[in-house]
Amino acid sequence: MKWFTKARAFKAGQIIGFILLSTVVVAIAEPQQNWPHWRGPLDNGCADGGTYPVKWDVEKVRWKTSLPGKGCSTPIIWDQRIYLTAPVNGLDAVLAFDWSGKSLWETKFGRENAGRHRNGSGSNASPATDGKAVFVYFKSGTFAALDFDGKVRWQTNLVDRFGPDTLYWDHGTSPVLTEKYVVMARMHHGES
Repeated sequence: MKWFTKARAFKAGQIIGFILLSTVVVAIAEPQQNWPHWRGPLDNGCADGGTYPVKWDVEKVRWKTSLPGKGCSTPIIWDQRIYLTAPVNGLDAVLAFDWSGKSLWETKFGRENAGRHRNGSGSNASPATDGKAVFVYFKSGTFAALDFDGKVRWQTNLVDRFGPDTLYWDHGTSPVLTEKYVVMARMHHGES
């Protein structure tokens, strides 16, 4: 709880930058380890054993970068590439970085539906990958699959298909993958 109290003093972009860098530090410690979705490869939020920093030192990061908007997704890692969602100039977007922090691409979708909370955004849901595609969801309803070069394979809009998000809190559920399907849980008041 102390971290959350201190984190509130940061701007949302700084928090996401911190999370991105923290994820990168963990991933650098075990470079062969992919982190394919929120909560990691075993769905338990833990990295495999290894040697990890026990103290955060902002002067000892390998790289850092500014994010274009208030993104709140946790990044995923696949084959030493980092993927995350964030709004770019008011549009939902997926960002990709290489292992040295260089921006590889941005794929933009439609207009962002901003978060209700001052630190939230329409990019709360974390991407997921099966090693063949990157799956993303945004509060606007955009649900899509991209290849690893940022090209959109398919997209649909769940708000258009199933109605508006009417819940009080922001949507943050991330795509879940099975052997054959990508599943997106979407809750709202009224008929489904």
